[in-house]
Amino acid sequence: MAKIFISVPTKLLTLIISTLLFLAIGFSMLSLSRLQEDYQQYQQNTLDQGQAQFELHSDILRSKLTVWIESFAELTQLAQQDGFEQFSVNLAKQFDGLQLQLNVENLWLVDGEEAPLFITSPIPAVVQNNIEQVLRFQQPQHQIYCQKDCQLLLSLPLLNRHGEVVVVTMSTSMVDMLYAINTSLNSDVAVLSFGLESSNQAETEIISASNMPLAQSLLDANQQSDLNIALKHGIQIDLAEQSYLINLLSLAENDQRTFYLSLIDDVTPFEDQHTKYRQQFLLSLTALFIVLSVFVYSVARPFTKRLLRLSNALPLLANKKFDQFRQVKLKRPILFSDELDVLTNSALELSYELEQLNIEVEQKTKELENIAMYDLLTGLPNRNMLNYQLRKSISNIGRYGHGVAVLFLDLDDFKKVNDSNGHSEGDKLLIQAADRVRLSAGKIDLACRFGGDEFVLVLGHLSAVDEAVNIAEQLLAQFKEPIRLGSSIFYVSTSIGIAYTESADEKAEDLISHADIAMYEAKDNGGAQYYVYHQEMYQRVAHRVMLEGEVRQALAKRQFSLSLQPQLSAKSKKLFGFEALLRWQHPERGMISPEDFIPILENSQHMIELGYWIIHRCFELALALKKKGLTDIQIAINLSAGQFADINLPNYLQTLLDKFSLSAGCFELELTEQTLVKDIDNTIAMMDSLKVKGFSFAIDDFGTGYSSLAYLKKMPIDVIKVDKSFVFGMLENHADYQIIMSTIAMVKNLGLTVIAEGVETGAQLRSLTENDCDIIQGYYFSKPVPEIELFDFIENQIQDGFWKTKVDKQPAKAL
Repeated sequence: MAKIFISVPTKLLTLIISTLLFLAIGFSMLSLSRLQEDYQQYQQNTLDQGQAQFELHSDILRSKLTVWIESFAELTQLAQQDGFEQFSVNLAKQFDGLQLQLNVENLWLVDGEEAPLFITSPIPAVVQNNIEQVLRFQQPQHQIYCQKDCQLLLSLPLLNRHGEVVVVTMSTSMVDMLYAINTSLNSDVAVLSFGLESSNQAETEIISASNMPLAQSLLDANQQSDLNIALKHGIQIDLAEQSYLINLLSLAENDQRTFYLSLIDDVTPFEDQHTKYRQQFLLSLTALFIVLSVFVYSVARPFTKRLLRLSNALPLLANKKFDQFRQVKLKRPILFSDELDVLTNSALELSYELEQLNIEVEQKTKELENIAMYDLLTGLPNRNMLNYQLRKSISNIGRYGHGVAVLFLDLDDFKKVNDSNGHSEGDKLLIQAADRVRLSAGKIDLACRFGGDEFVLVLGHLSAVDEAVNIAEQLLAQFKEPIRLGSSIFYVSTSIGIAYTESADEKAEDLISHADIAMYEAKDNGGAQYYVYHQEMYQRVAHRVMLEGEVRQALAKRQFSLSLQPQLSAKSKKLFGFEALLRWQHPERGMISPEDFIPILENSQHMIELGYWIIHRCFELALALKKKGLTDIQIAINLSAGQFADINLPNYLQTLLDKFSLSAGCFELELTEQTLVKDIDNTIAMMDSLKVKGFSFAIDDFGTGYSSLAYLKKMPIDVIKVDKSFVFGMLENHADYQIIMSTIAMVKNLGLTVIAEGVETGAQLRSLTENDCDIIQGYYFSKPVPEIELFDFIENQIQDGFWKTKVDKQPAKAL
């Protein structure tokens, strides 16, 4: 959605006008706030004056009544009288005069027992309460007393000759007091009563007023005002173009109504004055606002025009129209420069810099595109180009109906070239290998370097997978030829995986993955060959991944254990040691044979972790055997190729030797022939470092691999183990027998120890013993013993380090 364009001059003018407007509003609010404060102060002053006048005139009226009663008591000589009868008679005679002179409406005279001596009307409860207060505290009491009207109630105690008390109580009208307040304040006053159950004006009555018509009109004009608000803030009422302020002062309260003194002030002059002031202020502020706006606009207009011209020109830089930008007249001939001139000059300089940068970016972009799609070392397309072109080839399957094949190549043993000759020579070899791969690709095919020593060929427009197989065979033939680098000659073979599809729905990454799986299948089967991908390969990979995960869980849940198969001296039947064999008790599939999971996991990291667990457990068992008195017993530990190649192995073994305080002579490390010949130099270096620590070495399954006498002479080998496959057929197969006998003779000549595996019959045992075989291991003596049964087995079968029974028997049933 496109944004609405608003020019900078418009924004600037809007900002300035908004600022001025906010200032005007602020000043207006301050002014109105000041006027409101003045008005509130005026209201408070009026209220304070009304309160003061009410209290003043109340005191005057009370003083008049008090003076009259005290003077009358002296004139009648109450203090010399024995009783109050004469005083009561004289007071009754003065009642009419009191009504005329002091507006006394009721008179009550009671003695100290509250017995009436003279009353003009029944004694109300409020009067009775006032008399009781006087008798209790022996001092005058007064209050405002309201019923139908409001009166001042005064109770005064007097004493006769015997000190007896009589209380004179008068109630006088407040009419004169209201008129006096009206005269003093120049304000109308009224006495109002409100019902207790309602706070609105519907229950309001006017008791008396200095200006009854005005009070009634104001009451009629204001029927909805809340009493609580009126008490706190007063009420302002507009009536006949006049404005009145009404303030309320509390007078009295009875069971049904409350009574207030209302002060009515004409505030029309005050309101007129404030209205005139507000109008003058707003007019002045409006005029000032207009003048400032015009002034600011006039000053800002030249700057905004220059900004607008510059902003219209700057998009030319974004569109790479640098010459056209510099043709716009942005400079002005003036004496003094300002910030806009600096901005203009900077923009012109920027145009030259951007033009140069744009030229460089275009050059670098072309270089990066080349880097992003091609391998810098070999010049072949890289993975990015591979993914792009392969997706393109697969999408063309639906259009042309031809198949697509991916050939995944990996150079065999390329790491040895890097390790022995350096990475520089390795890079040269990769360039030569890339040239051979490139030659095998047709004009419409794609040869890529996938990474490291891996290459990928994409073949399109194929009728069948056989065409891809032909290309693979050509590649294998080319890599059989040596690669010459200067004076050096290298023989490097390659393993190839082939994935073929005729489905346009196939994903490029899946096709590459399938070819990769097939390549590893070829490599695992010896290399220098090709394999075509099929579903079983994926299942084997999935099975391996599943096993790797289960091995991790099995280690954590302690599902692995060791079984130990005894090794005995062939002639003396003395216990030589035990070979530690791994067992896996799966919670669902039961006992899993090592042959089912070790070949699959042999080169994985999980197998290395599992191998370290086996080593640690063997050290624990060796310590337990030592504590049982078997101090000259060896435990043979099988090491995988990955385990033996791990650089952490020597440090780990030394740590265990220190931890368990054991001699390295308690252990024999068994290696297969395949492990030994995989990397001769590193193997010999590792063996030497462990030999120094005191470990002995055995070649396991001798005769099934690729070892030679030359290797045996170089390596610090102590023991040769004849594979059980030869022992099984030695009595029936003359060739096997000759192999065993020759092996024993050769090994004995080298000064090494011979162990025969898989001995199951007495005849085999006798034949091997007669031909100087040193150690016997097999089911004839014992199947592998679970570690938890080991010490029971030793107790039952071994006595003083020798095998107890020596009878011929059938071999134990293999587990």
